[in-house]
Amino acid sequence: LTDSSSFQRAKFWVNELQNCEEGCRIYLCGTKSDLLEEDRRKRGVDFHDVQDYADEIKAELFETSSKTGQSVDELFQKVAEDYVHFTAFQVMTEEKGVDLGQRSGAYFYSCCHH
Repeated sequence: LTDSSSFQRAKFWVNELQNCEEGCRIYLCGTKSDLLEEDRRKRGVDFHDVQDYADEIKAELFETSSKTGQSVDELFQKVAEDYVHFTAFQVMTEEKGVDLGQRSGAYFYSCCHH
């Protein structure tokens, strides 16, 4: 949050991720929010610019501090929730093929057996 060049590097890495893994979830984490509490003038990245970018790439945005722990739990909670929801959705939508030529055991079951 205090270094505008880190935001530019984050944009580069987001682009790399999106080129390698289309549709991947992105979580933007602005760090050192504790320094902004001491002095708002230390902010090197405009909040609205980052929010607009996050909206554009459909990313989640967190302003965190490893020193105070601000928003760290919320970040990990969101990642975990998204993982669980994505995994559940993936399991529900996986195509499960049926091999109509496969016979189970010695006795072949059909809907019309006598």
